Amino acid sequence: MSIQSYQPDIYTDIPVPYAVFRVKMNEARTKATDAVYAYVNAAYCELSGCTPDQLIGRSFHKVFADADPMWYTYCYEAVTQGKPVHANTYSREAAHWLAFTVAPIGEDLVAYTFAVVDEERHTAQRVKATDDLIIEISSILNSSIPYDDRINHALAKLGETIQCDRLYVLETDGVTASNTFEWCAEGITPEIDTLQHMPYDDYLGGWEIYLEHDSCVVISDIEDLKAEDLTDYENLKRQGIKRLIGAPFFNRGRLIGYLGSDNYKETDMINIRTVLESVSYFIGAQVINHKLVAALDLASRSDAMTGVFNRNALIEKTDELEQNHISAGVIFADVNGLKQINDRGGHAAGDDILCQAATLLSSHFGRDNVYRMGGDEFVVVLPMIREETFAHTRRRFLNAMDNNPKFRMAVGFAWTSDSKGIEGTIRAADKRMYDNKIKYYTAHDRRRR
Repeated sequence: MSIQSYQPDIYTDIPVPYAVFRVKMNEARTKATDAVYAYVNAAYCELSGCTPDQLIGRSFHKVFADADPMWYTYCYEAVTQGKPVHANTYSREAAHWLAFTVAPIGEDLVAYTFAVVDEERHTAQRVKATDDLIIEISSILNSSIPYDDRINHALAKLGETIQCDRLYVLETDGVTASNTFEWCAEGITPEIDTLQHMPYDDYLGGWEIYLEHDSCVVISDIEDLKAEDLTDYENLKRQGIKRLIGAPFFNRGRLIGYLGSDNYKETDMINIRTVLESVSYFIGAQVINHKLVAALDLASRSDAMTGVFNRNALIEKTDELEQNHISAGVIFADVNGLKQINDRGGHAAGDDILCQAATLLSSHFGRDNVYRMGGDEFVVVLPMIREETFAHTRRRFLNAMDNNPKFRMAVGFAWTSDSKGIEGTIRAADKRMYDNKIKYYTAHDRRRR
């Protein structure tokens, strides 16, 4: 059959539901009150579940007694405005989501065409639900609550929504990997304590293979790993993991961690992979920012040369202790002869002695308890220490000083049972250090004479 001679069969050849109605108006022609079927095609009959004989010449209201009045409104708009009307709606009559066009084709005549869009509607709803969840989680992560609370709250909300067994954050420096945050569903055993400072190559190194050809790690069934990666398989099997998604996050192109989900529930309601990939980006930003703030805070409270805490940190510590009523021991130390060392060997030699002094104090009292006041002075604060323990610590340190041939320090010790008066304890230690220094220089000058 040639194209010129082809005559379409409108009833069977039009591939979408098509119907023509004569619109019934009220006397004032202010609204449509009904619509009578003038024509239907085969696709419309299939959609409505009726034959042409059951439709042609009958009113829409009689065929569908509980019909939605909106259909008459669309008819009225097409007739009175003289132009097509396009819309999407759920049709109770067809039990489908429909995209349709109604257009005027004659006096009080309109034609409807329909397309069933259930799948498109479901996809749109899934996209919206996915986007809404991502926005909700990002709002939690960007809230003003403390860092740990933000991450834990976000994991709890996300874990409950995607109905997984375990949701967690893994952080890595490329050498080791640690589970830093974890949410577990009820009845699931936490693994966070067992996953600290794990060798990166053994625990996460195998995941990089997935990232060579995909944006995240997707293991739909861990049994698939058994033949190819027995180490990874055994790690996952031990934790009761059957499937997982690991969405990576980066810092300037360098992998620094994953947001992982174990035994997530397959669902058509949201796109779990999209959610995890998006949320992992936000969590990565939080991790990076938190570490930056912590580094800046540490820098503001640390002595750049010796690596111990500085005067700012000591002020914070004394403010904290003054709010409590606990015991505390204080050691005030001053490097003897630093000027002479600088004069003989230059400031580099003096700086080296100060670093050695900081190391010596840190080895005896713990680096977190040592503060450089500036110049050649150091303060050590030992909270929650008993008087007899402090006395033993004093003797042990003085013995170490006696056996140290490289440099000498003048040292003063003071202990208090109530840290509310810690400032007075520091002054007492300072005075005893000064007395000790006088003795040192008196003896030193006598020997020189």
